[in-house]
Amino acid sequence: MLQVCDVLCPDKKNNFQTVSLSQKTVTSRIEAIDKNLTSQLESKIGQFKFCSIAMDESTDINDTAQLVLFLRGVDENFEITEELTCMRSLKGTTKGCDIFREFQEELLTLKVPITNICNITTDGAPNMTGEKIWISWTL
Repeated sequence: MLQVCDVLCPDKKNNFQTVSLSQKTVTSRIEAIDKNLTSQLESKIGQFKFCSIAMDESTDINDTAQLVLFLRGVDENFEITEELTCMRSLKGTTKGCDIFREFQEELLTLKVPITNICNITTDGAPNMTGEKIWISWTL
């Protein structure tokens, strides 16, 4: 932080050195920022006339399956919003029903009206496009 201060405002570096940021303070600030950003996104989602979702499931370097969801929506003024809404670790199996459960939880968390979803794009993995296409036929 002090290195950034050297570049942006070297004359205020002394002020920054005297500020004590405990782990609890940093955590509470991060939580406040998260709450604010989520609130802004929920507000925008509430104004969407149509939205589409892109999903990808892949395995990270620790061999943990990760599911990411991107949401794109348009409001009545044709203002487009695109956001990475979540990245969730999938514990256990990664069957279509597991992915759908995580997908559904995220929709409920963000209060996305299912009736506004006009498109869902996946990465083409068998668990999303196989015989039991959980995402597309469940909606």
